[in-house]
Amino acid sequence: MHHSRLLAVALSLIVAAAVRPAWSAEPAQAVPDELRSEVPALSAYHEVIYPLWHEAWPNRDTGMMKRLLPEVQAGASDIQKAQLPGILRDKKGRWDAGVSRLAEAVDRYGRAAASGDDDALIRSVEDLHAAYEGLVRTVRPTTPELDAYHVVLYRIVHHEMPSGHIEAVRTSSRELASKCTALKAATLPTRYAAKETGLKQAISELCGATDALKAAAQGSDPEAVRRAVDGVHTRYQALEGLFD
Repeated sequence: MHHSRLLAVALSLIVAAAVRPAWSAEPAQAVPDELRSEVPALSAYHEVIYPLWHEAWPNRDTGMMKRLLPEVQAGASDIQKAQLPGILRDKKGRWDAGVSRLAEAVDRYGRAAASGDDDALIRSVEDLHAAYEGLVRTVRPTTPELDAYHVVLYRIVHHEMPSGHIEAVRTSSRELASKCTALKAATLPTRYAAKETGLKQAISELCGATDALKAAAQGSDPEAVRRAVDGVHTRYQALEGLFD
């Protein structure tokens, strides 16, 4: 009888160990480039957009607009082939829509340049600039503080949690709480003044979820930590959506 009880206990421990997610010894490391909110092809496109918008367009210099067309087309092609860095993966839908809008604007630009219709060409430059600015807003961090917070959150969600490294999550959760303190104290850009009340509330809720993650990460229950990480990620996405 005693031997049977020992065997049952041993079997139950084996089963529990098999179903409980294990924490690993070493975390997967984030690559610096995937943490940078930048698309090099889009940054390079500024070199042709600047003279087009600040020289050719205000002076209605349609000759210059036509000369710049090959550069406009080549740069847009580079943007269409560009890959978003990992930290911007949540914005892929907006990015793809913006790239489509840019391609349509470049197509109108080319047709207007070939038609000889100067007014249509000037309007097409306006459309192109608007499409370019839309892509810039998609990838540009809303505030430095929110970007700094997102870098740490990305590391937790896409590297430390998947690799199951509890010590790394514990350390990062403390860093995330510090970033949230800075975010709460930050002054929001004036263009968001009309949304300030809602944004401040969403930031407060995000920081509450962040504190909950910090507390959960001090324990040893992987599922509790995963739930807390999911809660933070959901709150972050809700906050980011308010900036759109």
